Amino acid sequence: MTADHVHQEKANLTIAPIYSFPKGLPGFDQLKEFLLQEHNEVFSLLSAVDQPEISFITVNPFDFIPDYEFSLPDDTMLDIEVNNREQVAVRCIVTWHSEREKITINLLAPLIFNVESFKAKQIVLQNTIYTTKHPLWSSSEAVEEGGDS
Repeated sequence: MTADHVHQEKANLTIAPIYSFPKGLPGFDQLKEFLLQEHNEVFSLLSAVDQPEISFITVNPFDFIPDYEFSLPDDTMLDIEVNNREQVAVRCIVTWHSEREKITINLLAPLIFNVESFKAKQIVLQNTIYTTKHPLWSSSEAVEEGGDS
């Protein structure tokens, strides 16, 4: 291995931030710290620091549902110290399936990240049309991409 190769390998490494979920995630209340690691341009992996086997595939919901919208509750803004919208990143958990058209996204309970304080929270939207099993791709997109991934 040459010095140039080692330098290139180091340049390819990305630092994955650790986010604190002060109240944990629903169903995983005891886990407070999660690593958010980009897998590629679309998918990220959210893994519990203390139990890495507990991981969730996530996506930016706006990449798939451009008109996705909700109001951020005041208590959430306080919990994760949000002062302005530039601090906020939103991810949603994906349920993976070997058949592309059966992959779903949980739009009902988005993950809200403060990219400055590294605090985060999963919220459950109230009085909404969104569900926990919204198709990630339309049927035509799934067919165009060739099914399995």
